[in-house]
Amino acid sequence: MDSDKSRGDWSTGEYWQGRFDSGDTPWELNAPSKVLFEAVSRVFPGENSLKGLRALSPGCGSGCDALELARRGASVVALDWSKGAVSRVKDRLTTNLDRDLLSMVRVVNGDFFATPPTAVDLVCEHTFFCAIDPSMRDLYNETILKWLKRGGYLIGNFFVLSEEEIEKLGGKSLTKDRSGPPFGSTERELIDLFSIEFDVLDLSPACDGEPDRKPGLEWTGVFKRR
Repeated sequence: MDSDKSRGDWSTGEYWQGRFDSGDTPWELNAPSKVLFEAVSRVFPGENSLKGLRALSPGCGSGCDALELARRGASVVALDWSKGAVSRVKDRLTTNLDRDLLSMVRVVNGDFFATPPTAVDLVCEHTFFCAIDPSMRDLYNETILKWLKRGGYLIGNFFVLSEEEIEKLGGKSLTKDRSGPPFGSTERELIDLFSIEFDVLDLSPACDGEPDRKPGLEWTGVFKRR
């Protein structure tokens, strides 16, 4: 995907590489997202419940979620266009703790919107949708459909705002200067985007969000492709 400066520097790989180089990665939890995996566990209960499935972790960052998917039995594509992020995933895989998962995770350095897709049963995403420019959300949906098999699941955590909050903020950006990612969404926007091709099985506030995030901001989304 060509860089589009009208969408801001955050729509370039160089921007995200710079964030990793500088250590400015507040979305990194250094652990699997509990919001994400509470939802995964509801759909696929049990320790080895993903055995035999293929999964995509888009915008995988340092790979904590991708590795947790593999621990639960899935064969995982961990995709990020930051070389710094990909390097972190590979480092995790080659530690004593995660060496057994080496054959379960394929690490790809590339643009989500341009990487040739592999058919998967499950897309699990944590703070990826909110990192892309809102003008690219239709393209996000189209790209997910290229990866995800019919009957497969998109499971993620999303930052949801009310119309009143967006008006008060002067836009969807949640940064202090109200520019750049992360970007919020309304509940209606998410339903309108995904309900054309997906059954909306769950879209609700997370029971227990991450402690450094605004209470009520994180929502769980579970969508099943028709």
